[in-house]
Amino acid sequence: MLNALLLTLLSGFLYVISFAPWDQGYLQWIAFIPIFFALDHLQKTFTQDSILTQFKKIFLFGFLFNVIICAGGFYWIMHSVKQYGGLNDFSAFLVLVLFCFVGQLHLPIYFCIRKKIRELKPTSGWNPLVWALLSGVLYAGIESFFPKLFMDTAGHAFYKSPLVRQSADIGGPFFITALILIFNELAHSAFIHRQRRTIITALTLLAVVYTYGFIRLRQVNQAAETAAQGPRLRIAMIQANIGDFLKVEAERGSVGASEQVISTYLNLSQQAVKGLASEGNATKPDAILWPETAYPALFERAFSPSDKNMEIALKNFASQYDGTLLFGGYDQDEQHVDYNSLFLYQGKRAQKQVYHKSILLMFGETLPFSDAFPSMKTWFPNMGFFGHGPGPEVFQVKNASGESFGLAPSICYEGLFPEHSAGGVNSGADALLNITNDSWFGEDGEPYLHLALTIFRTIETRTPMFRSTNTGFTTFIDSTGEITKSTPLMKADILQAEIPKRPPLRSPFMALAAFFGAAWFQHLCQLLTLLMIGAAVQSSRKQRK
Repeated sequence: MLNALLLTLLSGFLYVISFAPWDQGYLQWIAFIPIFFALDHLQKTFTQDSILTQFKKIFLFGFLFNVIICAGGFYWIMHSVKQYGGLNDFSAFLVLVLFCFVGQLHLPIYFCIRKKIRELKPTSGWNPLVWALLSGVLYAGIESFFPKLFMDTAGHAFYKSPLVRQSADIGGPFFITALILIFNELAHSAFIHRQRRTIITALTLLAVVYTYGFIRLRQVNQAAETAAQGPRLRIAMIQANIGDFLKVEAERGSVGASEQVISTYLNLSQQAVKGLASEGNATKPDAILWPETAYPALFERAFSPSDKNMEIALKNFASQYDGTLLFGGYDQDEQHVDYNSLFLYQGKRAQKQVYHKSILLMFGETLPFSDAFPSMKTWFPNMGFFGHGPGPEVFQVKNASGESFGLAPSICYEGLFPEHSAGGVNSGADALLNITNDSWFGEDGEPYLHLALTIFRTIETRTPMFRSTNTGFTTFIDSTGEITKSTPLMKADILQAEIPKRPPLRSPFMALAAFFGAAWFQHLCQLLTLLMIGAAVQSSRKQRK
């Protein structure tokens, strides 16, 4: 039992450090092997155990694996709920403990079902490749069934691997997750049986993954080089590094705080207009992008003199600037429903558009049942309660020559959802826009993980992304998932990048999503998982007869 425990701890450690901010993604290729051996050790203790006891032991070790991953990878949740929800230390700790209990609960469920499926082996025994394929599909299916707040999966660990991450243009990060489990199962079998054929199969799988990445990388880069000969759009992204306290005070109407926030953004924008970006071309940008909630009030709905002064200052800048200002702020409809929004404002053309965030962060921007029980909203005084926007949209932004470019906005959490970005690209976007405010989450863990999860939208859609954040990381990500430009964390900065018109390069992911939806691979794995579970149930019934 001690050996099984140590092996489980080792798997948890390997899994955690494969992710951001440690970024040892290659460890995912072996992260599940120790816990597979741990389950083998448990199997030897099952001789006198009932079926229920066997499953309890497996679930316990899978649950421990879950706790290690949650505690090691999401420790920053405690800081976040203190800042965002206004909770005290003890309450924040309880939230973290609760998350550690349920955050990766698909793991013990998978290990239990894996045992049952493995018992269905043919009389000749499982072929290692067939079993590995079934296990990979089973894992991806169960994990995609399980509701996750951050949509993370093992495949995200490869966000910095130029070759491995290209496979996401087939089925997204969950496709890479399935490949990870297939390789781990093959390697586990090779360790046990020492079969040359299994070793060759495992190495062939890796060779195919890396070869596919190499080929797709060349294709995408060549398409981008061809498109680069045409017109371009330049965008300067502003990272103002406004702290939590200052933003909260500004949003609550503090005159001094509001003026300081808006003047910081306007001063940095004036520098951007002069071509003073720390990275990027030293030229006047066609558009300037501010992050989420940079404008700390309802735009054009002033409720106080300080709100009116902010509006006048922003419009004065926009009227003198030839380009387009894109900024995060708040909007309100006729029914007085507030929205977390992204505004497009062009002062000289008297043009305004607004995008309302449609996918809200649970426990951050909305609460279950809070509409039915409004008193719940008083429990979290710092939390915003927003309405849902209509979904993906595309802004048309012109460059200095009058060429129009389509930009598909997403706000913070929305960048984690493939269907949202795919919807924008299908509507004609040349680039993705993502604005966020990660200041609530501190300097450790979350800013790195959030970026890692968001990068995959560029690979799935083969569309570059401008990402502007308040405290970092503000980045430009090309259509291969490469971060070509980035600001430091927790530092005011200006980043400028440019794009050509989007080349006519379509990913397998987008082609399949057009028929089956952006979650097509997850749905396929879910269907096959249900069939496997059905076969296991049917087998159990036959054994009882």
